[in-house]
Amino acid sequence: MSDHDAMTKTIISADNVVVSHEGRPLLDNISLRIATGAITMVLGHNGAGKTLLLSALHGLRLPQSGRIIGPLRSKQKMVFQKPVMLRRSARDYFEFLCPGLDEDEVLAWFKKAQLDTRLTVPARQLSGGESQKLALIGALASDPDLLFLDEPTAHLDFESTSFIEAQIKAAHGTGTTIVMTSHNRAQAERLADHVLFMENGKISETAPAQKFFTSPQTTAAQTYLSHY
Repeated sequence: MSDHDAMTKTIISADNVVVSHEGRPLLDNISLRIATGAITMVLGHNGAGKTLLLSALHGLRLPQSGRIIGPLRSKQKMVFQKPVMLRRSARDYFEFLCPGLDEDEVLAWFKKAQLDTRLTVPARQLSGGESQKLALIGALASDPDLLFLDEPTAHLDFESTSFIEAQIKAAHGTGTTIVMTSHNRAQAERLADHVLFMENGKISETAPAQKFFTSPQTTAAQTYLSHY
């Protein structure tokens, strides 16, 4: 399969999806197609609906109407901005996220993330950067077809951010489809193949990344980029 063919195939789609709360639409008639193998960046101001969109696409929030078609949940993973660390060791938490790996594989992932000295530390005692790296390697080790990342480097230091971006690029290089939110414009420009721009629970613009960052078509997107 050529790169062009892969990019034109759809791994997950949404048609006329509405998610509401107490009668107020939070996602308002969302329709989209996510290209297989691409890094799709979902951008927009706080409250635009980005996290909710990822949760709906991943099946964590059921829509009141509309349809979402995607891979089996077993072939999807989602990493949240603040992963919930369970009451268990870092190693046990990793094996909870990705059961079935042998000893060498587990140790290799921990060494890659520079967490090999933290295997027995309670997961809740890890730093923010360590927690995020642990959640990410737990997701990647299961070899998902589709990976959702919600602000995966928010408030992290340079080392943790660099590691996470490197892993995103590596996963992308092996064919994993990634849908990601970020408030870091430089990061979005480094990583994105495609951009979905959200405003007030709607997708107001969609474009290849280079086109979006150089010539956004909507006033809302132009205003957003002028502040980031």
